[in-house]
Amino acid sequence: MTRSINKWALLALLVVLAMMHGSPARAEDELMGLQEIVDQANPGATLVLKPGTYQGPVVVNKPLTIRTEGEGNVELINRSQLPALSIDADGTTVAGLHITDGMVKETPTVLVRGHRAVLNGLYIRTGGDGIAVRDADEGLVTNTTIDWAAEGVRLADKGNGVDVFNGHRWRFMDNTIRDVHDGIYMENSDDTRVTGNRIERSRYGIHCMYTNRTVIERNEGSLNVTGAMVMTARQVSVIGNSFSKQSENVNSQGILLYDTHDSVLADNTVDGNRVGLYVELSTGNRLENNEVRYNFVGIQLLDSSSNSIAHNRFTGNVADAQARSSEDNRIIENYWDNFRGIDANGDGNSDISYAINPLFQELTKKRPAFQLFFQSPGMVFLEGLYQSDRDRWTTDAAPLMTPPMSENQIGDAEGRTLTGIAGLVLLGCTGTLFFWMRRRMS
Repeated sequence: MTRSINKWALLALLVVLAMMHGSPARAEDELMGLQEIVDQANPGATLVLKPGTYQGPVVVNKPLTIRTEGEGNVELINRSQLPALSIDADGTTVAGLHITDGMVKETPTVLVRGHRAVLNGLYIRTGGDGIAVRDADEGLVTNTTIDWAAEGVRLADKGNGVDVFNGHRWRFMDNTIRDVHDGIYMENSDDTRVTGNRIERSRYGIHCMYTNRTVIERNEGSLNVTGAMVMTARQVSVIGNSFSKQSENVNSQGILLYDTHDSVLADNTVDGNRVGLYVELSTGNRLENNEVRYNFVGIQLLDSSSNSIAHNRFTGNVADAQARSSEDNRIIENYWDNFRGIDANGDGNSDISYAINPLFQELTKKRPAFQLFFQSPGMVFLEGLYQSDRDRWTTDAAPLMTPPMSENQIGDAEGRTLTGIAGLVLLGCTGTLFFWMRRRMS
């Protein structure tokens, strides 16, 4: 009898142990604690994280280098209202982490308050700002992808991909940002370089306010409301960028300057936008060698003066230009494909100036609803009749008869010239050799 009881007791124990072994573990139990690893590290140490999933939030309050053993195999998950990663120490580097922080919240996924931070090769899925910089200088964000994670959130309620406030001398290079509010937003932040980034399906791709000496170079933006918005800024360089297909919103532009001064827009391509170049309340800027094509309006000038607009190519736009109260600008030697000039002396410039009719802008300023009549037959007819104060119209004094070549086209032409010269030299050598051989044979 005792032996039988012992058998049943042993069997029951085995069943309980099997059930305990087979029960699924909770996700929280499987996450490794990254904060403990950070806390145990010495200042200046390099932490190489093993593959796996780690629990956030994490605060780095000492200079560390945190990187992964391999690309894409270390994930930091945050389910709290706090930032997934806070960098409070100067000289911190974080590389290779995948950060998932999908809760919609006011706090950012990565918060940087330490100087000289480096974020490299991160993949961030965010429900707030992807990366927020606050009162920190001289950092770098490179080769990082930021995607909006939460569904069903209006564009106006989303966070920014990168949000910088009072952060100077930062560099943002070769990043990809999608489906956020503003791709890269900078405020009160000087001497920042934004180069080689791609930003899609956001409000403003690149947005700077109250900044000086910002460099926006070789970026690509598409399907945003505005590609690059420069507001209340000075000495900004917008060079070699491509902004296309910003046309879904009534306020869409390729590049917008508002209250911007002493800045340069050069060698950009703005293609298929509602307005290619928009300039308002801005002075002392240079707009040169830009390719402005297939937009509803090539360029709009509103209440702007003392700007230089030269050697740009306006092709395939529904309307090449619109202007209002912007007669005091230097506009010369641009190509307008809707304009038919006369070049009597053959210098390549039209002897007839190109004057931008202000009627539509004057009407829509007083009656915004008249925008519905943009380029309608009736509006075109009225513009043809309107000639009031023509001497005050914004005018290109010497428009080009043919489009100027871009740097790429010049390079291609030089390459073809060199190829032709090489071919002629080779042909000459071959002919000389053939002639010499004939003489020897004779």
